[in-house]
Amino acid sequence: MTDDFRAVVASNPDRAGVFLDFDGTVSEIVEMPSDARPVEGARAVLGELARRLAIVSIVSGRSAGQLLGWLGRDIEIWGLHGAEHVVEGRVELSDFVAPYADVMAEARAELEKRCAELGLPGVLVEDKAAIVGLHYRNAPVAEDAGVKLEAIATDVARARGLKMLPGRMVIEVKPPVEFSKADVVLRLASEHDLGAAAFLGDDVGDLRAFDALDELASRGVATVRVGVRSDESPPELLERADEVVDGPEATVAWLRSLLAD
Repeated sequence: MTDDFRAVVASNPDRAGVFLDFDGTVSEIVEMPSDARPVEGARAVLGELARRLAIVSIVSGRSAGQLLGWLGRDIEIWGLHGAEHVVEGRVELSDFVAPYADVMAEARAELEKRCAELGLPGVLVEDKAAIVGLHYRNAPVAEDAGVKLEAIATDVARARGLKMLPGRMVIEVKPPVEFSKADVVLRLASEHDLGAAAFLGDDVGDLRAFDALDELASRGVATVRVGVRSDESPPELLERADEVVDGPEATVAWLRSLLAD
């Protein structure tokens, strides 16, 4: 798989695309989400690849506005698992989530109230407009906090017809419409008529993007699934990966290797 992907990058770069997660992939995992930044060299190599390939895109659970500030306009940016994206330097909500803006604001207010009543230290309620995230990485007993927050999120989501989605040290409440990294990868691969596609990720949410690559491979697209290893990487992701690299700095090295092909 890897050799086929690299062959297209070398011979037909205008039909090759690279998709990446952000946290744990091009940024180190940090205690406070707002402290994350791309590692040294990441922005430069992504920009250089974007000038060579059909598409280079970050597809992340982060807000698109944050990613735009950290990565600039050289690459395509999709935030909140595809709920928003950057268009000509501005962030736009995707059509399928815009109708839920008001109910999501209600859910955010209720979640903030319920979390305050719970009194758990180290919990952060993050308002991402289309998604509300309950972060508990800094809770003294993270496992206990996760169980309690999941119960609250499930209750608030059910009362408003929304969905609850657990992630890595975060519980998310989102609109009841399907959108995922897989949807973004499949959409962009079709729009750009890709003959080769890679996805690099480190988290359970990136398994959906791996699924998308499997679907593309069934259509004859050369694909490569790159797992980025960390202390928190799920075993299933590393098992499914065609290649495994050790952390964000190794991600940058892998990306640079494409420029040498």
